[in-house]
Amino acid sequence: MRALRVAVLGGSIAGLNAALALRDVGCDVDVYERSPRTLEGLGTGIVVQPELVRYFLERTEIGLDRISVASNGMRYYAATDETLLGTADRSWRFTSYNALYQGLVASFGTERYHLGMAFDHFEGDLDGPQASAVFESGEVITADLVVCADGAMSRARRQLFEIGPEYAGYITWRGLVERDGVDGDTWAFFDDEFTYGLLPDGHLITYPIPSVTSDLQVSGRRLNWQWYWNTSGDDELDQLLTDAKGVRQPVSVHNHALPSATLNRLHRRAADQLGPHFRDLVLSSTAPFVTIVADSDVPAMHRGRIVLVGDAGVTPRPHAAAGAAKAAADGWELGAAIASHGGDVDAAIASWEPRQLGRARAYLAKVRRMAGVLQHGGPFAPGDPQNFFGLPDSE
Repeated sequence: MRALRVAVLGGSIAGLNAALALRDVGCDVDVYERSPRTLEGLGTGIVVQPELVRYFLERTEIGLDRISVASNGMRYYAATDETLLGTADRSWRFTSYNALYQGLVASFGTERYHLGMAFDHFEGDLDGPQASAVFESGEVITADLVVCADGAMSRARRQLFEIGPEYAGYITWRGLVERDGVDGDTWAFFDDEFTYGLLPDGHLITYPIPSVTSDLQVSGRRLNWQWYWNTSGDDELDQLLTDAKGVRQPVSVHNHALPSATLNRLHRRAADQLGPHFRDLVLSSTAPFVTIVADSDVPAMHRGRIVLVGDAGVTPRPHAAAGAAKAAADGWELGAAIASHGGDVDAAIASWEPRQLGRARAYLAKVRRMAGVLQHGGPFAPGDPQNFFGLPDSE
């Protein structure tokens, strides 16, 4: 059997997991990443789920101690006065986007990881035995299988199904705090646990994440936080997503582009609404940034030999901490399906898609339900199994 030619559009967590899984079952794989530079997650924290690190644990020497830190439980506070509402005996490990990305790139290698390759459109028969992708440079690649891992704003998904992500009615601020950048009492309050701060019209989360060296060794810890704000309408959203040059950004405004008025708005709200430890955490962050929360569903995860993985397919909200795990599982199980069907791409897709789509939709329903409670002051009971992190069973 000849090696299947596979093109992966998108070189982040979803794309690299798919590329590795398909390469390891004998496919001839190239990854095409739109960014001209290697990626970075601005320190973004990620909860470790089994699906997320399966490749590392089963096929590399990269153990959890090299890319993550442990915690001892979960705590739930009223964010305004910091009354303890409850605890849950649920322990997690936490990693960072940068640690995962470094490990995946190291595993795949850079020879066939092509930067500066922005996908533009598909051409030819989308239901044919091969698929052709055209890049903004004009270059065309044709493959037996095209894996679209181009994220929540997926251009591939929009062309295949005319579907984009739908704004969920709220945004999230994100930030990081170094150990020596915050009061010692604040550090002790948050370190070593996953912490919720609940408000009538939103919520905060905080947890430790690792600092990782270039050779994938944990060198320290930082505190990662998010604060979710409901928005009152288009005008407020436009204000929050307008950068310092007056340009309204579609998804996110990074710290270097934040207008001082927007940053001041964050600080004033923290001073007015948050208890001392949550307030200190937000005010001590040196580079907070803002991004929208959006989600999407799709009628299918493929058309012909073109498949969607990760956020390019079903885009979930982040509240059950398994979006990256879903992305990793999509790729891992696609590779397994190709192998089990002896390289028969159509049979592999037909067996792979129902499980992935079913699980993704169940997960989407779960996080939407959690959002309805968390963003509107509903009863978010500590330790409620409905709110535990992780992917639902897809069976």
